[in-house]
Amino acid sequence: MPVRRRGPGLAKTARPRFLRGRTVRLWEASDYRWRELFESADVMSEGAARLESRGRVYYGSTSVLLPDVSHGGLLPDEQCTRVARAVSADPHARVRAVRIAYLEAQLRAGGPLGQVTADVTVRSDPRGVRVDIEVEALVLTVNAARKRRRL
Repeated sequence: MPVRRRGPGLAKTARPRFLRGRTVRLWEASDYRWRELFESADVMSEGAARLESRGRVYYGSTSVLLPDVSHGGLLPDEQCTRVARAVSADPHARVRAVRIAYLEAQLRAGGPLGQVTADVTVRSDPRGVRVDIEVEALVLTVNAARKRRRL
């Protein structure tokens, strides 16, 4: 009985091309327009702080809806898909979303927060563009918050 080898056999590799071209499409977004969109957003949050071995830790999520014009927002209806791609790729837009989630988390945690870990997901929504932010942060004690402000 012959032994069967797993996977493909050896193959010769081709030499890499000397030059290779590609076309890249760039987008430019106005920071003022991002601010306008995020300031008019519908925001919904949930979460709470739990006592753990390292102290009180806040876990929660914030959903930021950037509504399109037909749902009372500023986002042109025909650009929702493009804007969703832009938000997921633009660090300035993502930072705006995380800042909203941070403020919401701080309100819900009942105190100042330390370094925040955030996971951002962007998707098209029937009402516009939705940005979901999962947040985890250590809730600082009053003394730790004072020390942090001095630095």
